[in-house]
Amino acid sequence: MKWGIGILSLVLLMQTGIASQVFDFEDEKGINHVLVILDAPLEFISGKGEGLSGFLTYDPDEPQKTVGSLILEVKSIELNNHLMTKNMYGKRWLNAAEHPEILFSLSSFETKEEKGSLIQGEATGSFSFLGVTKEITVPVSFNYLKDAANKRAGKKKPGDKRDLLVLRSNFTILLDEYGLDLSPPTRLKVSNEVQVKVNVVGYTEQ
Repeated sequence: MKWGIGILSLVLLMQTGIASQVFDFEDEKGINHVLVILDAPLEFISGKGEGLSGFLTYDPDEPQKTVGSLILEVKSIELNNHLMTKNMYGKRWLNAAEHPEILFSLSSFETKEEKGSLIQGEATGSFSFLGVTKEITVPVSFNYLKDAANKRAGKKKPGDKRDLLVLRSNFTILLDEYGLDLSPPTRLKVSNEVQVKVNVVGYTEQ
C-alpha cells in the first residue's frame, strides 16, 4: 500500500511542479500519532493511533497545490482501557479484519492565514472509514522547516539536511455517518461524535 501511494505521489509531484517536495510521514522517530476522543454523558474514552504512514507533496510557495494521502492502521489504535481496545477491533465496532485502514486522501488546500513558515487553512479530500468514503473539509496547518531533520532527531546524523513538514489538524467525525449507528443507551457510554487530533511530521528524502 505504501509503495503504491509513493509512486502516486511522485506522479503528482511531476504534475504540480519541481518546487514541490515529497514528504514521507512514516516517522523514523516513532512519535507521530493521531488522538481520538469520545466524550459521552457517562464515559470519557480516549485513544492514540501510532501506525501512521503516507506521503504528501508540498511547496511552501504554493501550498494550495498540496496533495497526497495519510493512512492510519486501525490495529495501532489503543484506547485507555485494554478490554475496550480489544472489543473495538471486533466486527461490532471498527471491524479491523475487514477494514484494516483509515485513509484520508487530500485533493485540495485553501490557505486562510500565513505566519512565516506556518500556513493555516482548510484541506478537502476523501475520508475512508469502515468501508465508507465521504468528501470532507477539515482545518489543517503546515509548517515547512528547511534542513531541520537533525533538530528533531534523538540521535544526530552528520550531514542530514532533510526538510520537515509539520502537519496539525483537529476535526470531528460522526460514527453514524459511516454506518456505525449506536442505540440511545449505548450513546450514553460511547459518543457518536469522535474528536480527531492529528500531530505528525514528514521528511523529505536524504
